[in-house]
Amino acid sequence: MPLEKVMHKESSKVVWGTTPAGTLWGGGARLCTKEFFENVLDKRFTYEIPWLLQLVSFASFNKRKVLELGYGAGYDAYQFCRVGADYVGIDIARENAERVKRYLGFYGYAPQVIQGDVENLPFEDERFDLVYSNGVLHHTPDIKKSFYESHRVLKNGGEFFIIVYHRNSIFYWIALFLFEHILRLGFMKRGFKERLSMIEYTTSQELPLVNVYTRRGLKKMLRNSGFTVESLWVRKLVKEDLPAIPLFARLWRFIPRPWLDIIGRYFGWYLIVKAKKV
Repeated sequence: MPLEKVMHKESSKVVWGTTPAGTLWGGGARLCTKEFFENVLDKRFTYEIPWLLQLVSFASFNKRKVLELGYGAGYDAYQFCRVGADYVGIDIARENAERVKRYLGFYGYAPQVIQGDVENLPFEDERFDLVYSNGVLHHTPDIKKSFYESHRVLKNGGEFFIIVYHRNSIFYWIALFLFEHILRLGFMKRGFKERLSMIEYTTSQELPLVNVYTRRGLKKMLRNSGFTVESLWVRKLVKEDLPAIPLFARLWRFIPRPWLDIIGRYFGWYLIVKAKKV
């Protein structure tokens, strides 16, 4: 494996092992407590990504085999376990396995979670009804390989549901590139690729790889990997995604949420795809 890819993966282990996604939504509760987990769940599904429960029919996977690529602290694993899915999760950060077991243990769930690489899935004969990944595959250096691996471990007709970052979004072009990188002269301090990596909150000294995708490009990669794309949505525009322009930034909170949701369906920060193995 090329050295650059190895370095990206090692950085990911540190970043997500130290600070799993959702940490900022803990509401002041102590880490590894039920209160912390429930604070993040509430903020995640009522404010940050409330549309996820509409787009993903979690209940339809009762007693069906589900593989999650990158389970983090277990917020979506909780949704699958609570409806009775036969859940398996794989994550690059060793620390996350213990986190998920602890958090979901508060509710009596014992998910099967392992440490591993989504580009090299450790399943030979096992086949799944769903391979699911929320906000993870844009951090892997070879997303095409993860697509091929997902296709390999799916049953014929199995579903592939992924969420990745959207290149043609307000957050990417206006907040990050135009305002932060150009108008605020960020280009004089660092390259834009490095600035993009800085969007992820971490308490470590490492920066993760961050990639972005277009609708057309993502569809093409999925089709080339043997999938039929059934649905593609654009979502996620909250006030934190708007440019932090002095004076104006205070006004963003007065924008009605329905307005942001409508705009987010075209220029939101997330691409959500439902595909099927053919």
